[in-house]
Amino acid sequence: MRPKPAISAHRRDQRGLTGLSEAVESGAEYVEIDIRRTGDGRLVVHHDPDLAGLPLKRLTYERVQELSPRPVPLVSEAMGIIGGRAQGHLDLKERGCEHETVEMAIEAFGRDRFVVTTREVLSLVQIKRTFPGVRTALSVGRNLWERGVAHDFAPLPLIRKAGADMVAVNHRLARVGVLRQCGRAGIPAMVWTVNAEPVMRRFLGDPRVAVLVTDRPDIALKLREERYRPRPNRETWRWPRG
Repeated sequence: MRPKPAISAHRRDQRGLTGLSEAVESGAEYVEIDIRRTGDGRLVVHHDPDLAGLPLKRLTYERVQELSPRPVPLVSEAMGIIGGRAQGHLDLKERGCEHETVEMAIEAFGRDRFVVTTREVLSLVQIKRTFPGVRTALSVGRNLWERGVAHDFAPLPLIRKAGADMVAVNHRLARVGVLRQCGRAGIPAMVWTVNAEPVMRRFLGDPRVAVLVTDRPDIALKLREERYRPRPNRETWRWPRG
């Protein structure tokens, strides 16, 4: 039997450190965190480039905490919760975080217990040059109005340029040929963000999918267990006596 797709718990940091702890306790193999840098140089777990209408990169960490409606964890705090209990799925949202993030991750997880994802080809080139054994995945799935979206429909040249080990592909793109392209090239896929149960079932049964990224790790784990539950051998199984 082929290996089961791993599950990555997505965006669980929305409840701060409590949400990250819940993600670890869900049993997902990976916990994803989005990484950006504040104006005073702190690496934080935050998805958007702005906070309260202000650029995050111009705010001190203290000001970020004052403006945010929820706690904004430091990356070091998040890794401390995840490390030793799950693998890290580290999504770099901007350039300039590569070296510090990977050094922290090696310390928190071990070199082979995390994957770095980003849409920035040059970030992955830098990571592979400095940390050649670290797993990386190029993220594809821009919005239609974003610059560079055309490359997402035929990402193999950029994946190879980045030296990435995997592709992290939006589930909509995966269903319109990108997963097929990468599968033919022997490139494993992380598919994001899959929340509908019928779509989960589809990708959990696809041998090209190495990691399923979801906001609902509990449901994904249940569906995976059902799909891969051992079935009785029809030739040897007998009705119990009684």
